[in-house]
Amino acid sequence: MFKFLFIFYIYIYISSSYGSDEKGNTFIQQLLEWNIDYKKLDDFKSGAGCITKNKYQALGLSYNLADINYAKKIALQGCEQMKKKNKILNECNCEIIFINNNFVTKE
Repeated sequence: MFKFLFIFYIYIYISSSYGSDEKGNTFIQQLLEWNIDYKKLDDFKSGAGCITKNKYQALGLSYNLADINYAKKIALQGCEQMKKKNKILNECNCEIIFINNNFVTKE
């Protein structure tokens, strides 16, 4: 029984890690479509997005700011503005996706 639980927990961990990495790569790839290389931007950066069906419908980005909390605020505002511009009302919620170069699963 213990072996089964141990294997089950490892499977869950690997699955969640892969899913997280997949969403992070999607974010990075969508920014590259606009010629923005997120990883090369200066620190104190943040990325936000609202995702539906494995594609970000709206993205927000901030970088080179003095404070990480301000960077997150600006990224969320950018995401909300893009949602409004593209008339995406209730399909998704803007959430922080990246803080500096670290993918965030839950804020």
